Amino acid sequence: MKLSYWVATQYKDSQCYNIRAKTKKEVVAILNSGEYRPSDYDFPKKVTVEYRDAFDLMEQCMNEGSGSWEA
Repeated sequence: MKLSYWVATQYKDSQCYNIRAKTKKEVVAILNSGEYRPSDYDFPKKVTVEYRDAFDLMEQCMNEGSGSWEA
């Protein structure tokens, strides 16, 4: 199975502060909402994660790298 989402990576802090959403349009809207400084984030990139089942997905997220897949 595959899970796809969009992420805008923050330059200055932890990955937990990256902006993630189902669509690029949603990420851009969040960045432009006034709550964030768009200059602190990279351009949105599409990320696709392949996994066998829910447990495999959970294991990938819990392993070193914390579910950080290349965009």
